[in-house]
Amino acid sequence: FSQSHHRTVTTTTLTSRESAVLQLLCKGCSNREIGRELHIAETTARDYVLAVIRKMNARNRTACAVEGIRRRLVS
Repeated sequence: FSQSHHRTVTTTTLTSRESAVLQLLCKGCSNREIGRELHIAETTARDYVLAVIRKMNARNRTACAVEGIRRRLVS
């Protein structure tokens, strides 16, 4: 990656809900578990997971979790 592209990738802004989804994703939660934890429908949880994956430029939920940890977006 060029330095300018890298900077763009690492400054991804997540909403508070997306951050909560990322936290649960990093714990290995399924869409159903994320939905239950956040009191939202499983399909809504799935949509949030897909949005976070997209924002993180990840190929899948595992890569998204790894990238979230690498960027220190999760505690």
